[in-house]
Amino acid sequence: MALFNLGKKDKYGKQRRIEHRSKHLRISRTGGVALRMQVKAAGLTVTANSKHGLRISAPVGKGTQVALQNGRLVLRGRYGRGPMRLNLSKSGVSVSARNSLGTFNLIRPNRSSVKIAGVQLRGKKAANIQMIFMVGVLLVSVLQTSALLLGCILRGLGRALTHVLYWLGSVPQYIRAALVSRRNRKLKNHLSRTAQLFTPPPRQWTTSQLRAALLLVLTGWGRDLTAQEAAARLQLYKQQRVTSQNPAPALDIDAAELNDVARQLESVRAAHAEQAFADPQAITALFAQQLRDSVSEQERVEAFLNTDDWIVAFDSRTALQESLLEIFADFAQLCLQIAEPQSTDFNTPEHASTAYKPNSAAFMQHAPELNGLINLNTASLDQLRTLPHIGFDRALDIINLRPITHVAQLQSIKGIGPARLADIERAGVIL
Repeated sequence: MALFNLGKKDKYGKQRRIEHRSKHLRISRTGGVALRMQVKAAGLTVTANSKHGLRISAPVGKGTQVALQNGRLVLRGRYGRGPMRLNLSKSGVSVSARNSLGTFNLIRPNRSSVKIAGVQLRGKKAANIQMIFMVGVLLVSVLQTSALLLGCILRGLGRALTHVLYWLGSVPQYIRAALVSRRNRKLKNHLSRTAQLFTPPPRQWTTSQLRAALLLVLTGWGRDLTAQEAAARLQLYKQQRVTSQNPAPALDIDAAELNDVARQLESVRAAHAEQAFADPQAITALFAQQLRDSVSEQERVEAFLNTDDWIVAFDSRTALQESLLEIFADFAQLCLQIAEPQSTDFNTPEHASTAYKPNSAAFMQHAPELNGLINLNTASLDQLRTLPHIGFDRALDIINLRPITHVAQLQSIKGIGPARLADIERAGVIL
């Protein structure tokens, strides 16, 4: 069977041309049967063929051959590598393209060839088959390219839609953060005038007085009570805690100091009732900022949690108290995370301030210290703002940059260079 190349494959994996070639015998479909003999002498090759006659050939250069075939001059040249070849003959130059079906001559199509199941065809019929084949290949390539392009477009649309949906889901957070930032800016503008309302000024107050003022404003004014009413309730709860072993929050401020602060607060409130710089928000911001400048961070945390414990000891938080707690945390430079309340029953071991309970990771001073590293892809706006050099605008830019695959991407944000990036990495971030 191997006598006629049956079962043998070419480099394209197809059946080779069905023919027989040996030293002195040629058998093929188009050439028939021919005997041949070849002799080389003096740089010439002399070939005698029973079908084609006598040929004398000599190589002129690489890929070029000149011959006399029965007295007729023959010039033949094949140049190039790969599928494209340059062909030379007496009639001129042509270019051919090789493919898995055969060879297609781009300049003289009738000199093309095809091979189907080992049977080789030449001439016009081969050119027609080649053109049909190449049109089919072109259509398949167009379809594949179109499918690839469509896939890229769909993936791009999917990613864009994901970003749009993420952005839309984050819009309420952005709006709320913008409102909080605007509120805090207004409060900062009032602080100097608010401080002038008190004699002596808050910077001369003791830590105990600052805590008493914050406690009275949040538990009293935040619930539409006067400061004196709040002081009376606090003292009553404190007495009940001593006499009945009631696990109410601790109160380490004596009654005289509490009443004196309550009197000053009500005096300021009565004299400036309609002034924005004397409202509960401005006064809370003032005393929270002064507390920040007076005590350590741990003491500020304890003061915040104790105040919130007293708020829920009276009753559930009001909307104003929630707002005042936020202001307390912002101006005392505390980063908090609100958790769902679980219980406000003081007869159970887990009581009071469940929404800001430190042992449930609901309250954080600095995220890298109490809650490990900050994840740039999941951290909230407030958590991002605890990083060095990250304010409100840059925190929003980080959220818009998500998903972040490498910390170096932060350098695309205006104002963050190599030095600031190094500070952020040292502060503790992960992806």
